[in-house]
Amino acid sequence: MISLDDIWNEYITSNKLTSKTEKDLAWHIEHDVDPADAIIMATDLKLKKLAPVIANQLNNEDDYIRELAIGCLLGGLQLPEYAKTAFEIILSDDYENVRGAALFSIGDIINLIKDRNLQFEIGNFIFHVLTSDELELESFKREAYNSVLTAMEVPVLEQPRVRDLADSIDLDLVEKFKNKYCS
Repeated sequence: MISLDDIWNEYITSNKLTSKTEKDLAWHIEHDVDPADAIIMATDLKLKKLAPVIANQLNNEDDYIRELAIGCLLGGLQLPEYAKTAFEIILSDDYENVRGAALFSIGDIINLIKDRNLQFEIGNFIFHVLTSDELELESFKREAYNSVLTAMEVPVLEQPRVRDLADSIDLDLVEKFKNKYCS
């Protein structure tokens, strides 16, 4: 078993990983006490074939690892096959940071979802969060608006800073999002 540093060095040296090294990286994701660095590495290297191993971490007892895993599957690897799982996380994870990460990143894949009903449900939920006065949803406006910006392909340089998202909501853009995903 080689270390994460050795895995990274192999990639830097040859601009790829051998299948054995990919298996070693998968082992680190599955077995390290703190698999965060291994998850990030797999995501940075765009190793979509390791997505199922990363997805197993969605059951990790550590909320930070679940938050990282869903963010990497949606935002980093842009895998629409995890949309339903992400939506379930948004609706039911015990931790706000995990729900927020899923909501923040789901805009990265909403355009790729083939199940129109699921796409509609997610779009409606995002729209509901942005237009609701419900106190429990107020803290998620930033995450929902990031998903709108991403889904509507607003260039990153034209987007408000992350901490300013909730105060910078463009209602015309939200209406366009509604017309695209909620109709």
